Amino acid sequence: MRLPGVAVLLALLAGTAGACTSFADFSSGSAWYGMNFDWHPDVDILFRVEEPEGLPKVFTMSFVTGQGPVPTVGMTGDGRFCTMQVTDAPWTGPEASDDTPFIWTPFYALIYGGAGLSDLEAMAGNTAFAQYEDPPLHVMAADPSGAAMIIEVGENGNEVLERGEEPFLVMTNFSNCAWAGADPASIVGDGDDRYRTARLILEESRGALGVEACMSVLEATSSHSSSFPTRASMVFEPASGMIYIAVAGDFSKIWRLDLGAGLLSYWQGSSFPSALHVDSTGVTASQLQNLTLSVPR
Repeated sequence: MRLPGVAVLLALLAGTAGACTSFADFSSGSAWYGMNFDWHPDVDILFRVEEPEGLPKVFTMSFVTGQGPVPTVGMTGDGRFCTMQVTDAPWTGPEASDDTPFIWTPFYALIYGGAGLSDLEAMAGNTAFAQYEDPPLHVMAADPSGAAMIIEVGENGNEVLERGEEPFLVMTNFSNCAWAGADPASIVGDGDDRYRTARLILEESRGALGVEACMSVLEATSSHSSSFPTRASMVFEPASGMIYIAVAGDFSKIWRLDLGAGLLSYWQGSSFPSALHVDSTGVTASQLQNLTLSVPR
């Protein structure tokens, strides 16, 4: 997997507003992950099933650019999950250089390189990641065992926030490490309202989490901004290898992707009879919207 060049990724991400909401929850006895991806409305979104050599299949969601797809969230066939989001953290970390790994390195290591959470923790402890100002990123990772962590770049090295005693971990766009242990009501930062909303619904759904409850978290934390709306909402069920997808903030129609089979079909909201095969070429959010609109009601 060829990583995006530093200059390319900086240009792609520069000027973005803080958005997106991710969570990992283990209260029901199995893992559930979720992510809202908020992005510019004129850029298409791509869902793919890829097959890294010698490794389990992976699902990725990317935004599409002239330089190609840039993945920001994914789940492997054995249930490891990782997502990258913008953070409002003010620091820049170590000076960027060709020899310094960037903060997106853990994402690519887990999704495309077979790394586990212990590998990511060791990686973060051994080498300070490079960060940059426009925009800084942070990373969430989780696996079906109940392990979940957020990795951020700090002034004096990387910081890692593990899930702890709560059965869930939520990440929006403020520095989770900077607010570790704080009363959620006191947190001030980009996405603090979405963070509290996600926590509230997950707390109310303890022990009874499923697709509907996870989607309700994403619907309640979705963005309705005309310039930076929610483009894709994804619920991940690693036990079954299923990914449930809503596009363009429309939670009345949910798609289900079987990662193992690479088949995408309607889960609810339509009687569309057939399934779409999804591979590394992928299917775009706009294609799904057109298919949804073409189905007789």
